Amino acid sequence: MCFACIFPTQERGHVHKEQGMSSFGRSRDFLVYLAVLIPYQAIRLMPYPVVKGMARLCGGTMNLIPSIRNLVRANIRTAFPEYSETEVARVGSRSLYNLALNMAEFIWLNGRPDRIERCYFLPPDVTERLKGHVARKERIIFVNPHLGSWEASGVMAPYYAGVDMVAIAKPVRNPYLNKMINSGNREKVRGLEIIFSSGAIRAATKALRDGRGVGTLIDQNTRVRDGGSFVNFFGLPVSSSTAPAHLMKYCIAHEIPAVIIYGTSVRHEDGRVHAHSAYLPKPFSEYGDETEVLQDLMNISEEYIRRYPDQYLWFYRRFQNIEPTCPEELKKRYPYYSKVVGPHFYRKTSRDIKAEKAERRQP
Repeated sequence: MCFACIFPTQERGHVHKEQGMSSFGRSRDFLVYLAVLIPYQAIRLMPYPVVKGMARLCGGTMNLIPSIRNLVRANIRTAFPEYSETEVARVGSRSLYNLALNMAEFIWLNGRPDRIERCYFLPPDVTERLKGHVARKERIIFVNPHLGSWEASGVMAPYYAGVDMVAIAKPVRNPYLNKMINSGNREKVRGLEIIFSSGAIRAATKALRDGRGVGTLIDQNTRVRDGGSFVNFFGLPVSSSTAPAHLMKYCIAHEIPAVIIYGTSVRHEDGRVHAHSAYLPKPFSEYGDETEVLQDLMNISEEYIRRYPDQYLWFYRRFQNIEPTCPEELKKRYPYYSKVVGPHFYRKTSRDIKAEKAERRQP
């Protein structure tokens, strides 16, 4: 889920450990936690129509904030230059409402089966395909975009199809919020465990060895030095993670049966979030490298975003990184916040290497 897009997150080498904090830091974080806890718990007690109404109010309020509105609309203009300003405004407003509704709805579910089934629907054909992979003991490497309700896939696969999996998430810097949001809220069903992005590959490969699937988000700005690669997205090169391909290669090298599945969960006219899935257009063995795999996954993602543009997370600096070799004419298409990346984007510093070594020494 993109709580990480709303709350500050930890970066590698800067893990905010409670025992290392000052008394002022602990007090501040606890007060912030209490301020969030009140509406958080209130949402769980609300009737569902009230939750939707609150999300509409929250989305509308976000749309009134110039910095948010400008970011959202700049992204939409970049992806859909053919849209009129009226269409841009409509899609942007709906996107913010969808973001607020997904967050509120996910909190409201609270692990209750009756609420999960009211809000989330896994079609029978998708359910049977997933159950087939489970029966064949194939590890599923899920690839998800920030489209519709990206958290829903992590709930539906274990709940409806019995998939045992881990999902990669960015930890929230505030340790109290991190425990509440990640461990306390995201692990809603049996079979789902949250692992954090710091050291995620090691944890993910262990999960694959243990017979579990792995869920990853495809559309985050991943630096090349952290396993990212530039691929085409709405006609512009953007950096994304090649983790799905790396995990698949790991499985092949260790003779672990596995499959990559693109999954997305979007809201339909009945008000429920419906899951969709797709496979790579050709066998994994026919791909030349990880970037080629990533490009095909991004192509699938773009197809779904074009079908449901108002459900994509435009409140994110998706076009942030520009390659130094990008042609000048193409650079002009990027939104106002985009910047040409420097050498640090491609190479790790001594500080990064020390942090990674410290991570590996941790139990």
